[in-house]
Amino acid sequence: MNQAKERQWQGKLEQRSNAVFLVRNILGCTCPEEIFDHYEVQHNVSEAIPMVQLIMGNRLLIWIVDAARVVEPGQILLRLLEQGLAERENRGLNRFRLVVAGASLSWEKEWAHLAEGLSPKVHLHILPDLRDLINNGEI
Repeated sequence: MNQAKERQWQGKLEQRSNAVFLVRNILGCTCPEEIFDHYEVQHNVSEAIPMVQLIMGNRLLIWIVDAARVVEPGQILLRLLEQGLAERENRGLNRFRLVVAGASLSWEKEWAHLAEGLSPKVHLHILPDLRDLINNGEI
């Protein structure tokens, strides 16, 4: 699979209004407005999985992963959550959110609880394909 999906997400999220919509309306973050005054959108790779990384206001770390790249959810998701938590701590950030986006995920309910044991400031979000949200004008 090529990285076209991640590039499309990254391009859309570089627009401030789209990043605000994702963080506030889709992920439900109640962070203060000033975190949106400075944010970075980058390409990153963890566990050999390409992703879009957002760092919001030096407080919030978000990794967005295409669900099609998560072939063994029980193992990969936990490792991504642990690595994201470590990255958050190394950067001195407050919260970490792992977003897995993909249509018709068969393992969604089985693995949605994985972040619960790590930290109350670590969240796993399993969403429909972000392209659908982008195409519908929601992002």
